[in-house]
Amino acid sequence: RRAGVKPDNEAVRRAIKERPPLIMFGSFNERMYLAENAVRAMYIPASFPGAIIRRHTGTPFMGYSGATYIVQEVCNALFDALFNILPLGTEMDKVEATPAKLAGAGVSPWDDDAVELLDDYIETEPFLVRISAAKRLRERVEHQSRQAGEWRVTAARVASCLSTLVAGPVA
Repeated sequence: RRAGVKPDNEAVRRAIKERPPLIMFGSFNERMYLAENAVRAMYIPASFPGAIIRRHTGTPFMGYSGATYIVQEVCNALFDALFNILPLGTEMDKVEATPAKLAGAGVSPWDDDAVELLDDYIETEPFLVRISAAKRLRERVEHQSRQAGEWRVTAARVASCLSTLVAGPVA
Protein backbone atom coordinates (compact mmCIF):
# COMPACT_ATOMS: atom_id res chain seq x y z
CA ARG A 1 0.00 0.00 0.00
CA ARG A 2 1.07 3.53 -0.71
CA ALA A 3 -0.41 6.67 0.85
CA GLY A 4 -2.88 8.36 -1.48
CA VAL A 5 -2.82 5.54 -4.05
CA LYS A 6 -5.78 3.18 -4.35
CA PRO A 7 -4.59 -0.45 -4.22
CA ASP A 8 -5.09 -2.62 -7.30
CA ASN A 9 -7.42 -5.16 -5.68
CA GLU A 10 -7.52 -7.40 -8.76
CA ALA A 11 -3.71 -7.63 -8.73
CA VAL A 12 -3.83 -8.58 -5.04
CA ARG A 13 -6.47 -11.26 -5.74
CA ARG A 14 -4.41 -12.62 -8.64
CA ALA A 15 -1.22 -12.71 -6.55
CA ILE A 16 -2.99 -14.57 -3.73
CA LYS A 17 -4.37 -17.12 -6.19
CA GLU A 18 -1.10 -17.61 -8.10
CA ARG A 19 1.24 -17.68 -5.09
CA PRO A 20 -0.76 -18.46 -1.94
CA PRO A 21 0.99 -17.03 1.11
CA LEU A 22 1.60 -18.89 4.34
CA ILE A 23 1.02 -15.73 6.41
CA MET A 24 -0.88 -12.71 5.12
CA PHE A 25 -0.60 -9.26 6.64
CA GLY A 26 -3.32 -6.92 5.48
CA SER A 27 -6.69 -5.33 5.80
CA PHE A 28 -10.04 -7.04 5.89
CA ASN A 29 -9.96 -6.98 2.07
CA GLU A 30 -6.97 -9.30 1.97
CA ARG A 31 -8.71 -11.60 4.43
CA MET A 32 -11.70 -11.77 2.08
CA TYR A 33 -9.43 -12.49 -0.92
CA LEU A 34 -7.89 -15.41 0.98
CA ALA A 35 -11.37 -16.80 1.65
CA GLU A 36 -12.50 -16.27 -1.96
CA ASN A 37 -9.57 -18.37 -3.16
CA ALA A 38 -9.90 -20.98 -0.38
CA VAL A 39 -6.32 -20.24 0.72
CA ARG A 40 -5.51 -21.53 4.20
CA ALA A 41 -3.07 -18.73 5.01
CA MET A 42 -2.76 -17.35 8.51
CA TYR A 43 -4.09 -13.78 8.55
CA ILE A 44 -2.57 -11.01 10.69
CA PRO A 45 -4.43 -7.69 10.72
CA ALA A 46 -2.07 -4.93 9.63
CA SER A 47 -4.56 -2.25 8.70
CA PHE A 48 -7.69 -0.74 10.10
CA PRO A 49 -10.17 -1.69 11.49
CA GLY A 50 -8.62 -4.98 12.68
CA ALA A 51 -5.43 -3.49 14.09
CA ILE A 52 -7.19 -0.79 16.11
CA ILE A 53 -9.69 -3.24 17.61
CA ARG A 54 -6.82 -5.12 19.24
CA ARG A 55 -6.02 -1.93 21.21
CA HIS A 56 -2.40 -2.98 21.65
CA THR A 57 0.21 -0.30 22.26
CA GLY A 58 2.26 0.04 19.11
CA THR A 59 -0.35 -1.51 16.87
CA PRO A 60 0.13 -1.60 13.94
CA PHE A 61 3.80 -2.34 14.45
CA MET A 62 5.29 0.85 15.89
CA GLY A 63 8.22 0.92 18.29
CA TYR A 64 9.33 -1.81 20.67
CA SER A 65 5.76 -2.79 21.58
CA GLY A 66 4.87 -3.07 17.91
CA ALA A 67 7.94 -5.21 17.22
CA THR A 68 7.06 -7.46 20.16
CA TYR A 69 3.49 -7.73 18.91
CA ILE A 70 4.50 -8.65 15.36
CA VAL A 71 7.01 -11.29 16.50
CA GLN A 72 4.36 -12.88 18.71
CA GLU A 73 1.77 -12.79 15.92
CA VAL A 74 4.15 -14.35 13.37
CA CYS A 75 5.19 -17.11 15.79
CA ASN A 76 1.57 -17.89 16.63
CA ALA A 77 0.64 -17.87 12.93
CA LEU A 78 3.47 -20.30 12.12
CA PHE A 79 2.30 -22.69 14.83
CA ASP A 80 -1.27 -22.44 13.55
CA ALA A 81 -0.08 -23.01 9.98
CA LEU A 82 1.83 -26.08 11.10
CA PHE A 83 -1.33 -27.42 12.73
CA ASN A 84 -3.19 -26.94 9.44
CA ILE A 85 -0.43 -28.70 7.49
CA LEU A 86 0.09 -31.78 9.66
CA PRO A 87 -2.44 -34.54 9.09
CA LEU A 88 -4.71 -35.53 11.95
CA GLY A 89 -4.21 -38.98 13.46
CA THR A 90 -7.26 -40.40 11.71
CA GLU A 91 -5.97 -39.09 8.36
CA MET A 92 -2.56 -40.66 8.97
CA ASP A 93 -4.20 -44.04 9.55
CA LYS A 94 -5.96 -43.86 6.14
CA VAL A 95 -2.76 -43.28 4.14
CA GLU A 96 -1.22 -46.12 2.16
CA ALA A 97 2.29 -47.25 3.03
CA THR A 98 5.09 -45.25 1.46
CA PRO A 99 5.41 -46.69 -2.07
CA ALA A 100 9.22 -46.92 -1.92
CA LYS A 101 8.91 -49.26 1.07
CA LEU A 102 6.49 -51.65 -0.58
CA ALA A 103 7.96 -54.98 -1.67
CA GLY A 104 9.38 -54.78 -5.19
CA ALA A 105 8.55 -51.11 -5.59
CA GLY A 106 11.82 -49.30 -6.07
CA VAL A 107 12.22 -45.62 -6.74
CA SER A 108 11.70 -44.84 -10.41
CA PRO A 109 14.45 -42.92 -12.19
CA TRP A 110 13.46 -39.36 -13.09
CA ASP A 111 14.17 -37.54 -16.35
CA ASP A 112 15.93 -34.19 -15.84
CA ASP A 113 13.04 -32.20 -17.29
CA ALA A 114 10.62 -34.02 -14.94
CA VAL A 115 12.73 -33.02 -11.93
CA GLU A 116 12.86 -29.44 -13.19
CA LEU A 117 9.06 -29.32 -13.59
CA LEU A 118 8.57 -30.70 -10.07
CA ASP A 119 11.08 -28.19 -8.65
CA ASP A 120 9.36 -25.29 -10.44
CA TYR A 121 6.02 -26.28 -8.93
CA ILE A 122 7.44 -26.71 -5.43
CA GLU A 123 8.89 -23.17 -5.63
CA THR A 124 5.29 -21.89 -5.75
CA GLU A 125 4.47 -23.53 -2.40
CA PRO A 126 4.86 -21.62 0.87
CA PHE A 127 8.33 -22.24 2.28
CA LEU A 128 7.16 -24.07 5.41
CA VAL A 129 5.30 -26.78 3.46
CA ARG A 130 7.71 -27.37 0.56
CA ILE A 131 9.27 -30.56 1.95
CA SER A 132 5.96 -32.29 2.59
CA ALA A 133 4.49 -31.00 -0.69
CA ALA A 134 7.49 -32.31 -2.65
CA LYS A 135 7.29 -35.70 -0.92
CA ARG A 136 3.58 -36.11 -1.58
CA LEU A 137 3.86 -35.04 -5.19
CA ARG A 138 6.90 -37.27 -5.85
CA GLU A 139 5.06 -40.25 -4.38
CA ARG A 140 1.93 -39.50 -6.42
CA VAL A 141 3.93 -39.16 -9.66
CA GLU A 142 5.95 -42.35 -9.05
CA HIS A 143 2.80 -44.29 -8.14
CA GLN A 144 1.04 -43.19 -11.32
CA SER A 145 4.15 -44.00 -13.38
CA ARG A 146 4.26 -47.55 -11.96
CA GLN A 147 0.52 -48.03 -12.51
CA ALA A 148 0.98 -47.01 -16.16
CA GLY A 149 3.85 -49.48 -16.54
CA GLU A 150 6.40 -46.72 -17.13
CA TRP A 151 9.92 -47.43 -15.98
CA ARG A 152 10.94 -43.74 -15.88
CA VAL A 153 9.24 -40.61 -14.56
CA THR A 154 8.78 -38.18 -17.43
CA ALA A 155 7.88 -34.49 -17.57
CA ALA A 156 4.59 -35.51 -19.20
CA ARG A 157 3.74 -37.67 -16.15
CA VAL A 158 4.57 -34.79 -13.76
CA ALA A 159 2.51 -32.37 -15.86
CA SER A 160 -0.39 -34.84 -15.81
CA CYS A 161 -0.24 -35.06 -12.01
CA LEU A 162 0.00 -31.28 -11.65
CA SER A 163 -3.04 -30.79 -13.87
CA THR A 164 -5.12 -32.87 -11.45
CA LEU A 165 -4.30 -30.60 -8.50
CA VAL A 166 -7.52 -28.61 -8.62
CA ALA A 167 -7.82 -28.06 -4.86
CA GLY A 168 -4.69 -25.91 -4.56
CA PRO A 169 -1.33 -26.82 -3.03
CA VAL A 170 -0.30 -30.44 -2.48
CA ALA A 171 0.36 -30.04 1.20
